[in-house]
Amino acid sequence: MSGSKDFSVTIYLIASVVVFLDLFDFLVRMYWRRTQSRPADRRQPAPTSIPLNVGRFNPYQRKLHLQHYALAISVYNLGDGVAAFVEAMAPHRGRLYVIDDASTDNTAYHLENAGLQVIRSNANRHKPGAIRELLRHLPKNVQTILIMDPDSRVLELVTSDISTLESVIFDFQRTGHAALCPRILVRGSGWLTRFQKLEYALTFGVGRKSLGDASITSGVAVYRRDALEAMLTEHSLSVYAEDLENALRLLARGEHIYYDERLAIDTEVKTRIADLFSQRVGWSFGLAKVYAQNGRELWRIGRVNPMRFYQYAVYLGLFSIAFHPLKILSLIPLFASALNGIDWLLGSHIVPDNDLTSIWYFPLVYVKYTALVASMIGLAVPRGERIKHWPVAMAYLFYAIAQLAPMTVGFLNWIFVRVTGRRLYRDHFADDAHAHS
Repeated sequence: MSGSKDFSVTIYLIASVVVFLDLFDFLVRMYWRRTQSRPADRRQPAPTSIPLNVGRFNPYQRKLHLQHYALAISVYNLGDGVAAFVEAMAPHRGRLYVIDDASTDNTAYHLENAGLQVIRSNANRHKPGAIRELLRHLPKNVQTILIMDPDSRVLELVTSDISTLESVIFDFQRTGHAALCPRILVRGSGWLTRFQKLEYALTFGVGRKSLGDASITSGVAVYRRDALEAMLTEHSLSVYAEDLENALRLLARGEHIYYDERLAIDTEVKTRIADLFSQRVGWSFGLAKVYAQNGRELWRIGRVNPMRFYQYAVYLGLFSIAFHPLKILSLIPLFASALNGIDWLLGSHIVPDNDLTSIWYFPLVYVKYTALVASMIGLAVPRGERIKHWPVAMAYLFYAIAQLAPMTVGFLNWIFVRVTGRRLYRDHFADDAHAHS
């Protein structure tokens, strides 16, 4: 068995890069979340950190004074999912506006037969461009818009005269802010889905909730119409990291975006490894693309306050992009340590015992990361949901490490597009021409 003489503090620190970065990020966000978070009580209308002129309204008064709003969705080749989409949107049919983004499978025809009002696009514009086209067809009195994806559903909690959705929109209309990010939940079962459920719970419970009035929108978000229209006139209309680009352009204009966990939206996630890999390649490619193209906006946002600087300069720029090679480097001692541990258990003595292969690196990193994720669950996830995430925490390190592979490919894609005009790996989001735009 390898002894302490084979343990190198320097190599151990390299192996622990992912743990240290995530721990630092968690501590920063928990500090800011204490002053920026919305109340957990659904009866409370607003976060203490965001000025709202809501006054005191009972549910009937909220319903009475609620201004016109609409749900806007871009669809493309729904196929067999038409029936499920129509069923999910049934409660919102009177406020629903659908644009068919030049589907090739008669999606528009089937939706029209189901009684939905469909705007037919004559070209495939992708989601941002399709939404911009849809806005041209909305009635002028609609000033609040909930942008949704075809596979998402609003999880309603109806209390007396008003639903959760309408209560949240009422409060949003009183703020005058540009956008609102809801809580996104994952539906479905399976081991890969369970990892993503925990990932989303931490992303929103820790990440979005810590950002106060400088949050990032998601693919599903509520917008003030004029802010959305103005933002889309400046938008690249790329489908890559569109939510991050939305947020950067809004915040750079002096607008505000906040997170409201009372509005819960559930969505489908990838259930096959190949599909998840392609999705994460597209996400990291989009991160690099949007970050590189919006330096001026990032500077305007980051200079406002320390948390904005941390989120948009330190976390996205430094931790997520610049430190990515260091994260890849950390895998070398981790894998070497894990292999040496297996070698020791089997008694095969194939792997040499040295500073790089010490069997202590992997178990120490595993224990620390598992404890960190368990702490995140205990502090950031609603109490009724924690028990289902505890078992997943035991293997979450492996899921986090696995994410480095598609992220690497995504960043390499961005480099290849810049140099050669083509991607190393073609994800499912769009073709090379769109990726280059």
